[in-house]
Amino acid sequence: MPTAEFDTLTAAQELRASGIFDAQAEAIAAAMRKAVKDHAASRADVAELRAEFRADVAELRAESRADKAEILAKIDAMEARAGAMEARAKAENAALRADLYRALWIQGAGIVAVIGSLMVIAGAFSAR
Repeated sequence: MPTAEFDTLTAAQELRASGIFDAQAEAIAAAMRKAVKDHAASRADVAELRAEFRADVAELRAESRADKAEILAKIDAMEARAGAMEARAKAENAALRADLYRALWIQGAGIVAVIGSLMVIAGAFSAR
């Protein structure tokens, strides 16, 4: 990383003005310059990090859009399958209902036939 600038002359002068001896002021200023040089970020560093951050955010947004599109496609497919299942269930229900009505008609006809036969038999016995 490029280093940030640090004015050691001004720092040493301010330290001397506060009552620190020349050698100590210069040593403190040098140590401060080294610390700033080794650990401080320059404007270029910040700009580079900002650009990297923005690129990462853009990438995450693109991934999120792709994930959203994939999820929506899966939801659409599930809705289509659910619609097909509902249609099959309705068709099966209608077929079962038709079978039930048919069975009831057959039973009803059988009951009518039995009652008719019983009436014929009862009439034959009462006529004797």
